[in-house]
Amino acid sequence: MSKGTPSRGKRQKSTHIRCRRCGKHSYHKQKKVCASCGYGETARLRSYSWNKRSHRPKA
Repeated sequence: MSKGTPSRGKRQKSTHIRCRRCGKHSYHKQKKVCASCGYGETARLRSYSWNKRSHRPKA
């Protein structure tokens, strides 16, 4: 199978679904971990000093 245009049409499976904790569409179904808030891996919210958006209050 080639890497170009024909393989683009085969992308149908969804890897991420909506997260219970943060509500974002970043919960990985197989890993069972949210890429945004860290739900499933840790009880603390996932936040880094380089990520400015993580320190903002939720609207």
